[in-house]
Amino acid sequence: MTRLVLVAVVAFSVAAGTARAAPTDAYTYDRQLGTIARETLWQAVSEDARVTRRELLRVYVRCYRDEGSFERSFERRFGRSARRVVAYYAGGGDVHLRKETCAGVRAFFRGRHTVLTAGAYAILLHEALHRQGVTNERITTCLANEAVRWGAQWFRFGEAKALRARNLAFTYTRLYSSPSYRMGKPNCLVLTRRNDWIDFR
Repeated sequence: MTRLVLVAVVAFSVAAGTARAAPTDAYTYDRQLGTIARETLWQAVSEDARVTRRELLRVYVRCYRDEGSFERSFERRFGRSARRVVAYYAGGGDVHLRKETCAGVRAFFRGRHTVLTAGAYAILLHEALHRQGVTNERITTCLANEAVRWGAQWFRFGEAKALRARNLAFTYTRLYSSPSYRMGKPNCLVLTRRNDWIDFR
């Protein structure tokens, strides 16, 4: 979780067609995290947008069993080191998360709200937004951080805890993400007040 770069690689048919898939024993699909990601994104859209749940693409979350499995999968697919990668999206329905990132999201929903667990939740949402068609990394990170708030409220943590969780996600981004993924919190909040994430698909 202390890696400095959050990579979300949007690779389409050419890259996907030449890459070998990770062995299925290298990861498990976490249905609960997929549901959390999709429901959070639906909650994050304003009522004026008139978006139905059916319009949101399903998200299938691969939680890798260990660091080696995650890194081998990424390196086979993209031919470069995964040492500083915490998650990625490579087209299709799957998002790929390190074991510790999945554990961080689960801890967040058990009520442990820290910079690392809120950051893990934002990482899941970041990749889920790529699955929905949002491609700009800086905007995707901003939207994911703001969506943490709406997901926490949906899970009935209350407004104060939800705002704190969102702020923790912003802190994670500031501390650990590459500059190309960062948008200042004031600018991000202006952006999310004026736009829904669906405006960036």
